[in-house]
Amino acid sequence: MAFPLFPKSGKKVAGRRVKHEATPPAEDPRPRIAHPVASAREVAASVKGRARVPSSPMPEPSVLDPREVTVTGPSSLINLSGTGDQGIKVAEANPGLCPVLENAALLYANGQSAPARTVLAQGIVEDNDAKGSPLAWLALFDLLQRANDRAAFDQLALQYVVAFERSAPAWEERVTQSRPGPRPSPGGYFGLTGKLGSANAAQIDNMLAATQKQPQVRLDLGSLTGADDAGARLLAHALAALRKRHYGLVLQHPEKIRRALEGAVKQGRDAGEGYWTLLLEMLQWQNDRAEFEDRAVDFAVAFEVSPPSWEPPPSNEAEASRGGAPVVAPERAEALAFSGVMTGPSDPQLAKLAEFREGRTVVPLDMSAVERIDFVCAGALLNAIIRTESLRKTVQIAGASPIVRALLLLIGISPRHFIKAVQ
Repeated sequence: MAFPLFPKSGKKVAGRRVKHEATPPAEDPRPRIAHPVASAREVAASVKGRARVPSSPMPEPSVLDPREVTVTGPSSLINLSGTGDQGIKVAEANPGLCPVLENAALLYANGQSAPARTVLAQGIVEDNDAKGSPLAWLALFDLLQRANDRAAFDQLALQYVVAFERSAPAWEERVTQSRPGPRPSPGGYFGLTGKLGSANAAQIDNMLAATQKQPQVRLDLGSLTGADDAGARLLAHALAALRKRHYGLVLQHPEKIRRALEGAVKQGRDAGEGYWTLLLEMLQWQNDRAEFEDRAVDFAVAFEVSPPSWEPPPSNEAEASRGGAPVVAPERAEALAFSGVMTGPSDPQLAKLAEFREGRTVVPLDMSAVERIDFVCAGALLNAIIRTESLRKTVQIAGASPIVRALLLLIGISPRHFIKAVQ
């Protein structure tokens, strides 16, 4: 007897077959929830997913969350051996980030300081994660200091002592209260690249601002490819101002731009006054008195003015009085100093990192004078760090203020890169 392989559906009722009818599902009484707005971490993750990573066995940053991984092996070094766990492992599992701080960091990066302050102030009262995050409190202290709100700062300090049973940050008195900034750090490095022109005005202003805070600044001219008259005037004016202040500026690699200036002034008055004044300034900073006096006479004849006086910086003048050689700039600066507001994917200060890291196994970055870094520039910095550490170099970041540090952590820069600034 043959049996069917599949039973026939339905069953007979009173001699006829009836079909089962599907019962429609009961309607869910719960209200439908709209898709939530993207959080700060989701925004950061989308940018990290687009980060350009060098061709090496390194992981994609988009799959990493610095709050969910642990540390093994040597500090501040990415494992590029191609064996074992391919994750980037960091020295701190929880850098203190929380949704409130992440949102505030994004607001501040976008130039919205007041809303960022409001988000943090409400968060440390209403949000449990923010209440327990020292970095969230420190970021609020940072914003209050920048806003010069001493009363709110002192009130927050009392709450901080109760919450964490430790001393609160101290208020920093400043001579100029309109734009308070972080504490200075010793030493600074600035490099001018490309053709010197009016576009370099902001960078030169940042250098002058750094000289007000730092005992010594190094200015690298080795990557200049030329100059126009306006750019030459800008730099000449800055050098003259520092020389008259008796500031110990160190010029690095000025030879190439000096040769270009010497060639330009052979045209006499047609060369433009900017080229002449910059060359005369550089000759004083290099303690080349004989050449200065010859060029000063030529300048006076060309422009029908009195020749400028020989007034070199004090350190060079002291060396000359002892019969010594001109002061020679060190080959490398101690740290690459960033300052002011850093914006965009190709900020001129950030562009200097590729050259600065050459010949170093440890690449220190000084962010003490950074007022703000925007979201796109922070992503570019992450890319630069990834490329640098793919070359088996260690990147160290010193002096980043709490609100700036929060953004860098959010974008994916590991806590292991941050070190305490030298006081």
